[in-house]
Amino acid sequence: MKAVHFFILVCAVFLAIGPVYAHGDEAHGSDANVAASSEPSQEAPGMNGMQSASGQSAEAGHGSDEHDDASGGHESASEGDFVTVLKKLHPATIHFPIALFLMAALAELFVMAGRGAAAEPAVRVLIYGGAAGAVVAALFGWIHTGVWFGGDTVMQLHRWNGMLITALGLALAGLAYRPREGRALLRSGLFVMGALILLQGFLGGELAHGPDHLGLSWT
Repeated sequence: MKAVHFFILVCAVFLAIGPVYAHGDEAHGSDANVAASSEPSQEAPGMNGMQSASGQSAEAGHGSDEHDDASGGHESASEGDFVTVLKKLHPATIHFPIALFLMAALAELFVMAGRGAAAEPAVRVLIYGGAAGAVVAALFGWIHTGVWFGGDTVMQLHRWNGMLITALGLALAGLAYRPREGRALLRSGLFVMGALILLQGFLGGELAHGPDHLGLSWT
């Protein structure tokens, strides 16, 4: 029994600390900005005089505008930075429900095989953690996009499959609270959850890295 528990713990830690491969569009955007800034300037020589003149006029009017904004400028910048950080937390939050739900399904396989009856409490705890993590991940997913219902088919599937995972996770938590009353239903829900999580990971990869990011196209 101790060996089974140790194996489950090791797998959970390994899954939870895996690197973030999805939602990598921010990095691509920064690379594009660096490339654009490195291009040589194509401005005409005659523009230098105009820039000097405009620079002097800007300096003349600099004092009033800057002092008018001095009182609220720092606060607005800090609020913007905070919102930006919140939007970037979605990729970091998705790994915990993935790891916890998959480990719950694996532990339940041991229970079904008759080799880990003592693992039933661990399954319950993993489901509770996965359900809580799914709620957090869905919340930060909406923060990431804002209250926006647009997007192509992949985006729509990713958005609503994530909500389905959250709803199913909460339902599994309710079943896990009374495991003896619906163990078969709990097991079925766990395996459906595993399939939904695999689909969600694929959709996230499509959004981050483009269509056919796995290179499986036969055409």
